[in-house]
Amino acid sequence: MIGRNIPFVDPSIDSSEAQAVNEVIKSKNLVEGKYARSFEDKFKKLASVNHAIACNNGTTALHLAMEASPIKPGDEVITTPFTFIATSNSILFTGAVPKFIDIDTNSWNLDPELIEAAITDKTKAIMPVHIYGLAADMKAIRDIAEDRDLFIIEDAAQAHGAKIDGQHVGGFGDIAAFSLYVTKNLIAGEGGVVTTNDDDLAEKIISLKNHGRTLQGGYKHVRVGYNFRLADVCAAIADAQMDKIEDLLKIRDRNAKYYRKIIDEIPNIDYQHIPNGMTHGNYIFAIDTRNHKIKPTEAVEKFKEKNVLTRPIYSTLSYQQENFKNIQSWRWADYVKFPDYNKVKLPISEDIAINHFEVPVVPSLTIEEMEYVGQSIIDIFQ
Repeated sequence: MIGRNIPFVDPSIDSSEAQAVNEVIKSKNLVEGKYARSFEDKFKKLASVNHAIACNNGTTALHLAMEASPIKPGDEVITTPFTFIATSNSILFTGAVPKFIDIDTNSWNLDPELIEAAITDKTKAIMPVHIYGLAADMKAIRDIAEDRDLFIIEDAAQAHGAKIDGQHVGGFGDIAAFSLYVTKNLIAGEGGVVTTNDDDLAEKIISLKNHGRTLQGGYKHVRVGYNFRLADVCAAIADAQMDKIEDLLKIRDRNAKYYRKIIDEIPNIDYQHIPNGMTHGNYIFAIDTRNHKIKPTEAVEKFKEKNVLTRPIYSTLSYQQENFKNIQSWRWADYVKFPDYNKVKLPISEDIAINHFEVPVVPSLTIEEMEYVGQSIIDIFQ
């Protein structure tokens, strides 16, 4: 038996983050000081984009992306139901209408082949999610968007380290939103980043997150805005994280590759498949039990007996959540016609949702712990 409960969440922080936070406190410049600007510069290089704008969490990053876009109340945004609720909620915030389509059975990402059939005269945007750190098929999605004049918002909340043919996600669409929540590959405690290559969108985002001020600040407000600024204490943590992100990603990749090799030898279980040319960020490593008699609830208990902490994720899809079942109670429903989400049925999403769970892939795992998790997979499923 291993010496500790092996966690699926374990932030990789040390004295470098502590020192940066202490410097912020000493400076008394607690909101978007030098660390926020330093972090933005580093993140811009990571994502290979012209602009990276820090904000206070991943949900507000999505909200800002929606607000900066040309999407209006009543417009449809095609997206996936197999994700955290913030994806579809951000669409609702602006009075737009989430239109859910099914996912690919292997990558678990939005299926581009289903997008075209879902487009109507009300469709104005696509919001793909790079689920668990695996990039969606952005080349196919971008081709459709360009052909049909649709805006693209990448939900890259989980996608630090995700690449397509060597290019980091965050610049394939018109705008993208990342999360820096404490569970993510890159953390601030709470934080978010909006990326874009469009100068006008960047200027609008900077204004929107700061009460609609001009870029010069002060008390001139040119649009309705929000207070979505990032505390510099959080920015200091994220800035320190940027200096070690490549090493953290390498350990996640080592762990995930080890598990894949083991699972390849066990009948009837599987994992999220990586298409050619894709680099997985390995935010979450999930085991697919669709074809195995042991299901997630039982598996979680068996791993717990071995001191390995695991959990099901997104077992309830977005359109199955109460806020969508009761969408007519949402304030925008007085002005916008929403579909009856109780009637939505997406078989692949529903099957994967209840037949997968995550195992620890965090960078704090020692080689011994990684091997122990691997052996536990063998013991439970073989």
